[in-house]
Amino acid sequence: MNLHEFQQSWLSSPRRVIGMMSGTSLDGIDICLAEFSIDANGNHCFVVLDKAIYPMDQDLKEYLIHLMQDTISLEEVSHAQQRITNIHADSVLRFLQEKNIDPTSCDLVSVHGQTVWHSPPKSKSETGHTLQLLSIPALASMIGIRTIGDFRTADIALGGQGAPLVPVFDGEFLYSYTMDTIAINIGGMANITCIPKNRDLGLLAFDTGPGNILIDLAMRRFFGKQYDEGGVFAKEGKILERLWKNLCVIDFITSTPPKSTGRELFNKELLDTLLEVSFVNTFPGEDIVRTLTDFTAWSIAENIRLFANHQSRIIVTGGGAKNTTLMNRLKKELPEAVFLTCHDIGFDEDSKEALCFAYLGWRSLGGLPGNLTSVTGASTSVVLGSVSC
Repeated sequence: MNLHEFQQSWLSSPRRVIGMMSGTSLDGIDICLAEFSIDANGNHCFVVLDKAIYPMDQDLKEYLIHLMQDTISLEEVSHAQQRITNIHADSVLRFLQEKNIDPTSCDLVSVHGQTVWHSPPKSKSETGHTLQLLSIPALASMIGIRTIGDFRTADIALGGQGAPLVPVFDGEFLYSYTMDTIAINIGGMANITCIPKNRDLGLLAFDTGPGNILIDLAMRRFFGKQYDEGGVFAKEGKILERLWKNLCVIDFITSTPPKSTGRELFNKELLDTLLEVSFVNTFPGEDIVRTLTDFTAWSIAENIRLFANHQSRIIVTGGGAKNTTLMNRLKKELPEAVFLTCHDIGFDEDSKEALCFAYLGWRSLGGLPGNLTSVTGASTSVVLGSVSC
């Protein structure tokens, strides 16, 4: 069977794909099993069959933060890749056992890997580079299921940002013919997908800046906690004007798309600098967390005001969607928007990113492009990922 015949065969029957996602927040590994198919009208369809979230070991989380922020050796990079591959393999095998899933019923495992470096091109004359640690051949061997990963590098090679990749899912499954739709994901970083009701207009998607990253860093520094659950610490604080002003002039926030970012910009070093130059190190931690929380909401809303339709219907996913203080500020910033939850449109927000990468893997084995040039800025669309059986 040649490649074209395989791709046609792949798309001709329903396929069960396990999707896995570990994001910049380092909270854990999201995993889901979904079945994808094409209906009689040519529409892509999915059903989520099962899902789980496996928290990341705190020791590994601290190790990965060290890997991203400090000068390290090649030996450490190699060791980290082995650890990340092992934890993904353990998660798949645990998922199959706990959910009583026959491995032979799964056609593919589609995995994002752990981003430890992301440096997109800063101009059209240069090519960026990105690194998601995980060995696809090793994972496939350990779990005994065909595996695909390394989705970002092909887009980067074509001059793209390598991100975001979720919009291909959003455009297919979140479209509304009644009004424009904006999908917001607030993980470690925040990104949006703008889906116009007019199909003749292309999708626009990009990172807006920090999601939970600065809030989480402040929570660890001032309270010894991993995150502000429900936004309760921020709720007790007030906005510090000097810190607010220094946050709002960060160039990335108002820079023109396509754009993507990560811990290379929004990290502990940046937060430390901002607190120092704002002279707020001795202020109550609640005030600092509140300022960062409101800034995160403002930065997302400002990008929508600058580059999208602020009267859209808005669907928010990711850990930030559970931060009530952040969400209240976001709704206040965008009073003419209609806010919906994932449950309102029929799927679980906790499994969305894992589901998106399951869909990307399904598309790739069917020979369908996974990047949108209007989103990433790549010179052409391309089938993404590397496969190992």
